[in-house]
Amino acid sequence: MRFFNIADKGDRAVAYANASVVLQGKLEEIFEYILDGRNNQTWRPGVKTVEYLSEEPIGAGAVFLQEMKGPPTRTIKADYKIIECDRYKKISFLILNGPYTPVGTFLFAVTDEGVSVDFSMEEADVISLEREAHFQKVVNDIHNLQEHFERK
Repeated sequence: MRFFNIADKGDRAVAYANASVVLQGKLEEIFEYILDGRNNQTWRPGVKTVEYLSEEPIGAGAVFLQEMKGPPTRTIKADYKIIECDRYKKISFLILNGPYTPVGTFLFAVTDEGVSVDFSMEEADVISLEREAHFQKVVNDIHNLQEHFERK
């Protein structure tokens, strides 16, 4: 887990945060659960609503309409689009609106201990400890998935 890592990627600064967790279960089930954004409310406490309006299978190009809890009595739109979906290996998404527009990435790997899931968020051309702290809070929600998969 990295905290407040303003990375230097060549000629640009990047606000970055990540967290990892090992889950018990089948890789396919874990991947599909995370891929389907309609499950976000079960493991991300800041998510108020999520909708997927398409009849198409969820994959690259899928857009989810998402509302997040903001400061008291405010709701923040945080719609996102899946920009990469490498089945059972990687999911990347781009936040389309909201105060921040980072790219988030989930990486999946089977290990001797279970299924390792790494969740990172980054936003280019940003140098902001406040933004990094927000990203770290978001990626740390990955730990809430342990409870979900332990109950199964």
